[in-house]
Amino acid sequence: MDFKIILKKLKRTLTEKEEQIFNTWYNESQNHRDYFEKVKTNYNKKISGINLERAWYKISKKINPQKSILYYKYAAAAVIFILLGSYLFLSPLKKNPSFPKEHIIAKENTINIGTNKAILTLADGEEIALKKGEIYNNKEASSNGEALIYESNKTKPSNNKIVQNTLTIPRGGQFNLILADGTKVWVNSETQLKYPVTFASNKSREVELIYGEAYFEVSPSTKHNGSNFIVHSAGQKIKVLGTEFNIRAYKDESLILTTLVEGKVLVNNHNNKQKQLSPGQQSTVSINSNNFEVKEVNVYNQISWKDGLFSFKNTSLKEIAKVLSRWYDVKIIFKDKKKENIEFNGVFRKNLSIKEILDIIQNTNQVNYSITHKTITMN
Repeated sequence: MDFKIILKKLKRTLTEKEEQIFNTWYNESQNHRDYFEKVKTNYNKKISGINLERAWYKISKKINPQKSILYYKYAAAAVIFILLGSYLFLSPLKKNPSFPKEHIIAKENTINIGTNKAILTLADGEEIALKKGEIYNNKEASSNGEALIYESNKTKPSNNKIVQNTLTIPRGGQFNLILADGTKVWVNSETQLKYPVTFASNKSREVELIYGEAYFEVSPSTKHNGSNFIVHSAGQKIKVLGTEFNIRAYKDESLILTTLVEGKVLVNNHNNKQKQLSPGQQSTVSINSNNFEVKEVNVYNQISWKDGLFSFKNTSLKEIAKVLSRWYDVKIIFKDKKKENIEFNGVFRKNLSIKEILDIIQNTNQVNYSITHKTITMN
């Protein structure tokens, strides 16, 4: 059962069908009922940081004992592992676990948590810094420091006068964007997106993800006289009819990942090969080869970044380091290259400091770290 149904039960927002699913699961076993009561207790206490979804993963899936497992609550300088009244530290467990090594942090270290910030580049080349807590307005758009909102298409541009803006999110940043057609876009760190200020009538609505990662909640074509929504990115083109999906296309990665949440999209690679995605599927397009694949994925792990979470499932430390380096704007290097391949399962809140996350990873006794200025060394 999807953990979100448990949360919706606590919030009293279940649909009739979801209520039936929950009741069936709840009545199946005492373990399920005990687990729900524990989630309910922790939810009512509003304890921040408890990884309830990962705990759910423990009882709903078999855990591979060869992988490193992280489930945590981090508070008062302590790590608490909550799992049906017991705790899970690492597999394999040691009878006499050693304490983690003391890490070294330079006094001049100033690593900030990522925040809402972006650079808006207008058609004439003017650049405007958008920052959390600061208001910005022009004749087409306004920003409250967290989102940039364009006026709805009240007047359509002539075919020869489509004005393009570019939104650039630096490392250590994120921002939300609402396009003139009502499409919502969550834009991740180290990302650049180009789009029209308004969309032309009876033409496809087209935007370009120049690089980086963005989540799209597309305004359906039925609201725009059947106009399709198209996203261009290096090596592929995505045709959308009205849906929610995530694209990851970073400059330092050779694969473009498109994950479909709901609706349908048609993905074209640079060789004009076409694949249609169903919800829960992800396409992988290789920029350097003809490789073009589609597979089933855990959608939650692919899109949790937009909800303020890092979700890792069987994720190598090398991949985790990439994600953390973008959000905290740091450089992470591995002194021991073998450490790059250690895999973890876990969820972190994005509002944790880098030190808190590294401490949790270090407490596995699998890796140690040190910080000098904005460089983190893993060994």
